[in-house]
Amino acid sequence: MYQIIPTDLLVWRYGGAHSLTNPLVLPQAARLTLMKNVYLATGLFCATLLSLPAYSQQQTRIINGKPASTATYPWMASIFILGGKDSDNGGGCGGSLIAPNWVLTAAHCFLNEAGDAIADDPASLTTVTLNTDNIVDLASGAIERSASRVLIHPSYQPDPETSANSNDYDIALVELSSAVSVAPIRLYNGALPAHLPTLVAGWGATVGDGTQASDALLQTQLLSTTTEICAAAHEGLITSNMFCAGSYTESDTSDTCQGDSGGPLFVNLEQGAMQIGITSFGGSETANCGTPGSPGVYASIAELYSFISDNASGITTVNSLSDIRALRNAFDGATDIVTIPKVYVDSQNYSVTLKHTGDLNFFLATAEENATDDPDAIPSFFDGANNKLILPQVKVGLETFNVTLRHLGDFKFTVETANPI
Repeated sequence: MYQIIPTDLLVWRYGGAHSLTNPLVLPQAARLTLMKNVYLATGLFCATLLSLPAYSQQQTRIINGKPASTATYPWMASIFILGGKDSDNGGGCGGSLIAPNWVLTAAHCFLNEAGDAIADDPASLTTVTLNTDNIVDLASGAIERSASRVLIHPSYQPDPETSANSNDYDIALVELSSAVSVAPIRLYNGALPAHLPTLVAGWGATVGDGTQASDALLQTQLLSTTTEICAAAHEGLITSNMFCAGSYTESDTSDTCQGDSGGPLFVNLEQGAMQIGITSFGGSETANCGTPGSPGVYASIAELYSFISDNASGITTVNSLSDIRALRNAFDGATDIVTIPKVYVDSQNYSVTLKHTGDLNFFLATAEENATDDPDAIPSFFDGANNKLILPQVKVGLETFNVTLRHLGDFKFTVETANPI
C-alpha cells in the first residue's frame, strides 16, 4: 500500500528548508504583469506530496467506488429482472424512486436474453428493492415491491439490425405494486452544462471487464464532459437525448459498469439530491469500463422529461443548478493559500493547503488525512508516476481553472498548466 508522509515528518525526511508552520508570504505585485491565465494560476498552487510511489491505476470498486448508504440516498433502488440480460450483475440494474410508486431506470434493463427486444411482460419479471445497502444480505428494514407496470419509451428501438440508434431513448418507468414511504429524488429539467461535478451510485461490476458485482452500494464522482468530447469518444452513437460524464484525470478510473445501468447520475443540492441522468452505456470495442478518455453515456432527464411527466405523477422537479453543494479547490488571494479539500494518493485522500511563494511556485503548508470521503469535495489527484499534482476546478475569484502542478522536490511545485473552464 502506498503511504503519504505525515506532515510533521516531511522536513526531517527530505531536509527541506521551509517551515510548515511558518510558510513564506511574498507580495503579488510583481506578478501583475503576467498574462491573465498564468497570473490567475500563480495565485494558485504548488504543493507537496513528495516522493510517493507511482499512482496505482488498478481499482477494485464501482469502478473506483467508495461505500455509499441508502440512509444518505434513500431513493436508490435495486431492480432485479428475472432472466434479464444483466441479471448476473448484482441486482441486474439500478434505479431511482422519483415518486411514492414510481421508479425511474433504463429501458435496456428489460431486454430479452437475445438483447434485441423488450422481454415479454417485463412487469411480471421485475422486483424492486429499496432501503438496503446490501442487496444480498438485506437490511431488516428493506422494502421489496413487485412491479405492476413497466413503461418503455415508445421511441426506444433496441434491435441493432433495424434501429438507427439502438441506444437512444434509453429510459423506462416502473410502477410499483404499492406506494412506499421513502423520500424520492428530485429531477432536473434545465440546461446541462459541461464540467459539472456529479455522483453515481450502484451495485454493478467493480472491475473494468464487467465482472465482480458489488453486494454493497458504492458511489463515485464523475465530471460531465463537453458534447464534442462525448461525440468523439462514442462516434455516431450520441444524440441530443444523451450526455457523457467521465473521470477527472488521466489517472482516474472512476466509471459506471455492467449492473449499474438504470441508476442515477445526480448532484447534491442544499435541499437534497437532484438527478440529471440515467446510466445507459459506455466503453467501446477497445476500452473497458473505467478507461480514462472513454466517458460513460447517460440518458438526459431534461431531454426525456416529457416521457416521465406524461406517465408518472407526484414528481418534484428543479431547473436550477445554482445551489449545488460542491467543495471546490479554491485560491485565497488575501492569504496566498490554495485549499484542496480532497487529494487522492492511491486509495487514501487528504485535505491539503498550499502556500504560494511567488514565481509560480508553492510549497506544502498542511496535509491531513481525511477520516471519511466527502462526496461533495472536488477530487484532486497526485500522479506519482508522472510527478504531478492535478487540481480540477480551482476557483479564483469568479473564474475556474483546471490546473496541473509539477513537483520539483523539497516541498515545491510549479504551475505546469492552468486552463480556464
